[in-house]
Amino acid sequence: MTVLPISKIEAPARGRRTQDSRARLLVAARKLFVERGYHATRPQDISREAGLGHGTFYLHFADKQACFLAFTEDARSELDSYLQRRLKDAPDVESAVRGSLEAIHEYSAAHPGVLVTAMADAAVIAADDAHPVTLVDRWAMQWAALLRLPVGQGGQAMDPDEAGIIGAAVVGIIHEGSAYAGRHGKAPGPTIDLLTRLIIKALT
Repeated sequence: MTVLPISKIEAPARGRRTQDSRARLLVAARKLFVERGYHATRPQDISREAGLGHGTFYLHFADKQACFLAFTEDARSELDSYLQRRLKDAPDVESAVRGSLEAIHEYSAAHPGVLVTAMADAAVIAADDAHPVTLVDRWAMQWAALLRLPVGQGGQAMDPDEAGIIGAAVVGIIHEGSAYAGRHGKAPGPTIDLLTRLIIKALT
């Protein structure tokens, strides 16, 4: 029988503890970013909420911005799973747009405040002159890809730069339109119908 060195046995356990502490930090960060906002949340608050020592935060994240971007990446991944369920059988662009809006509503209802928080402007979270890729940027690129489809596939085959700008505008329509409807107690069904018509006009 082969006997493994103690170091070989302990390594997987250390790896699991490392993954666990990072996951706990991200759960705590999500809670605090949503409740307090980006600027009012400090790394030590996140560590304390996670039940970990302050130094543990910096074993996983270079700074608060890196932690926030990890939080937004988790939100994007979660939302993508909702989107894929809605879009896998969409027969055309209009159905895809409507399905996207329904998925966003479904996700937002299941995770209150997460998308609004995750869509913070890059300028708000930037610690320096760097321009991190935000959730808004990723969505804009996805809509831009749809805009660049050949006309026969329901897109406009437009210039990449123009598509990117319009993709960002579509994200703005969804974000601001949905926020307005929520503040004023508008029913989700008619709101989704209206935003679908508006976005289809933009895409075609």
